[in-house]
Amino acid sequence: MPLVHLSLNAGVTTVAFQAMLLCVAYLLVRLVLLKAFWKSPFSDVSGPKPQSWVMGNLKQLFSPKGLPFHLEIVERYGGIAKVYGFFGDEQLYVSDPRALQSIILKDQDSYEETEVFTENNKVIFGPGLVATTGEQHRMQRKLVNPMFSTSHLRQITPIFYDVSEKLANVLSQEVTRQNEHPSAQGLRSNDASASGNGKSGVLDMSEWVSRLALEMAGRGILGYSFDPLDSAHNNPYTSAIKELIPTLFSLAIVRQFVPFLVKLGPTSLRRWVVEKIQHEGVQKVKEMSDVMHDSATRILSEKRGEIAAQGENEGEIQDVLKSKDIISLLLRANEKARDGEQMTEGELTGQMTVLIFGAQDTTSSALSRILHMLSRNGDVQDRLRQEIMDALRSPDNWSTDGAVDHSRDSRDDVGESEGEGARLKFDVVEGLPWLDSVVRETLRLYPPVPFIRRTCIKDTSITYSKARSANTVKQDAELEGAQLSGDGLASLPVPKGTSLFVSIASANRHESVWGPDAKEWKPQRWLEQAPDGWASGKQAWISKDVKLPGVYSGMLSFLGGGRSCVGYRFALIELKVTLVTLLSRMRFTPTGDKILWNLSQIISPSVRREMVSRAEVQERVDECGNEVGYIEEKGLPLCVSMLGA
Repeated sequence: MPLVHLSLNAGVTTVAFQAMLLCVAYLLVRLVLLKAFWKSPFSDVSGPKPQSWVMGNLKQLFSPKGLPFHLEIVERYGGIAKVYGFFGDEQLYVSDPRALQSIILKDQDSYEETEVFTENNKVIFGPGLVATTGEQHRMQRKLVNPMFSTSHLRQITPIFYDVSEKLANVLSQEVTRQNEHPSAQGLRSNDASASGNGKSGVLDMSEWVSRLALEMAGRGILGYSFDPLDSAHNNPYTSAIKELIPTLFSLAIVRQFVPFLVKLGPTSLRRWVVEKIQHEGVQKVKEMSDVMHDSATRILSEKRGEIAAQGENEGEIQDVLKSKDIISLLLRANEKARDGEQMTEGELTGQMTVLIFGAQDTTSSALSRILHMLSRNGDVQDRLRQEIMDALRSPDNWSTDGAVDHSRDSRDDVGESEGEGARLKFDVVEGLPWLDSVVRETLRLYPPVPFIRRTCIKDTSITYSKARSANTVKQDAELEGAQLSGDGLASLPVPKGTSLFVSIASANRHESVWGPDAKEWKPQRWLEQAPDGWASGKQAWISKDVKLPGVYSGMLSFLGGGRSCVGYRFALIELKVTLVTLLSRMRFTPTGDKILWNLSQIISPSVRREMVSRAEVQERVDECGNEVGYIEEKGLPLCVSMLGA
């Protein structure tokens, strides 16, 4: 499927068009008045020039090919830079570790999710975790956080084994099918030798791990199966979840007007206005939102029925755990919550969709990247596989929870008596050092979500380091309003209403935190002995003086503070169990294809190939002005070879 490209040529009805004109007029008047009577404190903060006064840098920031632009901002202008929104609106682009300590942790009450973010999520998901702020958000987290405790993750780990083993069997069948029918390959490869030589074939691993992640999330969070993996998936909820992020990102500019739309009147009027907007992307989002809400409402009703059927004794935690899903626990916890702290029906359905949505896209993105890096670094993959095999040889490491899969037709040189079909215990999986290092390093260098946005809700200031990139255009000492101290720090006033981009990707590559090789993928950094002044072990090569406020391993991949990812431990054990299962059965190697990583809020892969036929060509001009024809499709083609075949 071709990549979705941004289109702003939407035909709208008179009512919708007038509403948008009012929004634009309001913005113009507000900004003109501000320009006339208020001098920006960021007038001397450097940054890229706006492409236009109307759009600023928004097209660059939200382009599917915009990730290099995000990284370039920090490389050229340092940890505090300036970018432009609509009509010259000045915004900050922040990657400085000390500044992020303030924004995400120390002064987090001064920085909140943007109204664009919360109102869009409220419209799409309902009043769940990503659509609430302040006290309502804190009360929701208080109920949801315990659902992702280590004790409960132990209980649902067999589910992750069930699903990952099912995927391994399906991949084996797909490889066998390709070998029996070479012309049946589902995804072309430029490397003719990548398949057809022994039991190996080219598979789109991005598609398969996306299906895996949704099934794991569905069964682990909702106790509901969305995708059998071994047959075509036609569940409307599945399609809605998978297509939502690309569709939303294609509407990134249009969605900036949602906060104004929600102020038009009652829900019925707003829905009528949306229905009258004749734009394919807008209507797709509306349909997907309806599907997700209807599915969540139905599943919630079924869960309530299951809990009621367990009888009065099901109130005990062990009885509820028989269901082995997070929503069953959440329903019981909500019933026991004090008056005023209970979630409403809308909040519960909102949590269900948000948790599934978050678990599916970010996990599949991370797993795709890990498999891609392992395919390109065979020595790392071999070392990881050996670590897994060594662990499987010891019966002391075997789990007694869940079914044992005896259908595996290959386990390298590990026989039935040496771990064939065994599953590693939760603590053993968590304790595999090389597995842990590969996961940490990939999440550090390639976070699935490269940036987030915040808005300043009261006048404050940001403290940051004076040390800037060698390519910085202006020095901190020249920043108007910046107060320099003798300890190498500076402070910049930030007025209420300021919008900020928080660059997760750049912060995770900051040399002052990670050392001079911060931009290199080096899993061994988590095991090496660090030099003086740097931490080691699980905080390897992290500066003792300059740290990021992340909830996980000193990085920002799962954020930190009061809006950190509630399900990050869930995601980590998903990743690790899947890698243990797949790498013990198969090897991944690259094809001859060029893999690109696209920005759609959550990073996703695509494959670019040379022109095959004129009808399939996208015309493009390279840096030398030459027209180049290519085909680009979503996907991550990898050569999958079954071990022992």
